[in-house]
Amino acid sequence: MSCFLTRSRDKSFVALLRMTLLSAACLFSFNALAVDDAGRIVDSPVAVPESLFKKMDTLRLRPDAGSGVVRYMAANDAELLREWLRSEGYLDAQVTPQYVEGQARWQVKAGTLWRIRHVEIRPAPPRKLTLLNVNDAFRSESYESAKARLLLAWRDAGYLRAKFISAAVIPDHQSQQVDVVWQGELGPQFYISDIRVEGASQYDSEIALKLSRLQAGQVVTQQRLFEATQRIAMDSRYQHAIVVPELEKSVGDQVPVRIALTETGWRKLTADAGYSTDSGIGLGIGWVDRSLSEGRLEYSLRGVVSRTNSGVGATLLKPVWPDADQQVGISADYNRVDSDGRRYDSVSGGPFWQWYFTSDDYLRLTLHAEQVREAGISLLTLGPRADIHFQSSRALRLPTRGWRLDVGLDLPMRMNNPGLWPLIDASGRIYQQPFDWLLVSPRLGYGRTLNLQGTVPKIYRQFAGGATSVRGYALDSLGPVGIDGLATGGLMKTYGGLDLVLRPNADLFSPVLFSDVGKVWQAIGTTAPVVWSVGVGAIVHTPAGPLRLDLALPLKRKPQDARFQVYISLGDVL
Repeated sequence: MSCFLTRSRDKSFVALLRMTLLSAACLFSFNALAVDDAGRIVDSPVAVPESLFKKMDTLRLRPDAGSGVVRYMAANDAELLREWLRSEGYLDAQVTPQYVEGQARWQVKAGTLWRIRHVEIRPAPPRKLTLLNVNDAFRSESYESAKARLLLAWRDAGYLRAKFISAAVIPDHQSQQVDVVWQGELGPQFYISDIRVEGASQYDSEIALKLSRLQAGQVVTQQRLFEATQRIAMDSRYQHAIVVPELEKSVGDQVPVRIALTETGWRKLTADAGYSTDSGIGLGIGWVDRSLSEGRLEYSLRGVVSRTNSGVGATLLKPVWPDADQQVGISADYNRVDSDGRRYDSVSGGPFWQWYFTSDDYLRLTLHAEQVREAGISLLTLGPRADIHFQSSRALRLPTRGWRLDVGLDLPMRMNNPGLWPLIDASGRIYQQPFDWLLVSPRLGYGRTLNLQGTVPKIYRQFAGGATSVRGYALDSLGPVGIDGLATGGLMKTYGGLDLVLRPNADLFSPVLFSDVGKVWQAIGTTAPVVWSVGVGAIVHTPAGPLRLDLALPLKRKPQDARFQVYISLGDVL
């Protein structure tokens, strides 16, 4: 007993002494690291990372720290350096602390870089994996990463209770190589027995079940559970979703899966506003109600008003039908357009089917009917329409990498007279940040109308000018001008632009430089002027989203064109 007490007191004394020295070192410490810290580690075979320097207590001592404190700290840091070198594959590394001219230094004798001679894994991975390769340097980070990937691969194959029962590294000091031997215990491969949905108080639980695409009898893989969670969480009805197997309730190789939901509100009201010199103040409002039939049906109402375009619309749709990534519905809209190129009233709508490739990308097919009144002429058309949207850009503020593409194909057939005029509209934008201080975003657009039967009415001709095509020119004003003073439009159009956003990651605002170019003409081979514009602006980051203010100057101004155009938009600013 007395021997035990003596040893305990010795250990307590050593611990107390260490704490005292560490406390004294803190009194002499300072935050900044010396510029020549790397030069104080001599003969290191690899560059010492900054993160390791920050862990070394000696480097935080003041120049007037006592030699005893410096020597003690240097000895501790020598052990830290040795362990780091071992993790880099220098298993025989030795580090000797030195005290030279009042400074601590560390002499490294790294030895040979150890390599992997043999890798044995039992049982074999369920799929081909790049883990550890023979003759590769043996590094701790690579070793632990490979172990984690192997365990994930086993569990992703349905072996949810997979674990390592042994993970040995056997060194051979003569050849300076290691043998890696991993022995795993997989347990049963689990299958889904049933699926239980929790938290479905507003919406039918079948909606979340369809979105998850989980079914009884499927292998419970980590990837399948992750994708189910993502699909549910990305739906606008749910804020969060958790999909987990309930292993404590498993029977044999059958395990129940639980889906826990946090729902969003039934109803949502949105609004936006903007301004441009040609269109004046523009206001938009939207209302979505998902309370019908526990979310199995939903309707939306919308309205816009400005000097050039006003209208209202409604949509009734059935989500997740016939499959989780599809929906069907019917929509109707009334629009009144009064721009520098077009003046008409229209009522349009029809049934549609929409298929989501991902949460952002979709294909929408519509049987589109439209009744148009323009200059005393009534026009009724019916035909299929396809809209495709792809987007690979996401960001909390401004998209700094990625692209966006929209394509519309329309085949309106006149019902009360001969007429067939296929249309195509395409626009795309790229986002790239080559430097921290610069975001480059070019865009292109193309439109084409084919005259297969009858004279193309003005509503189906191609127009350009305005905030979404060539800034600096009034909406729909480009191209030849008729006797009524309005642009007549053409059968083809192209336009492009380049936005340069300076300091895109700034907290308050980001300056913008931009230039646009566009052309509208009757057909290939005919001449038409190319117009240009330049402008400056700023993107202001507000709690409601990015707010953009632009001033655009037309470089090929006609007498009826304004000297400049001003644009203000909130939300989608690129």
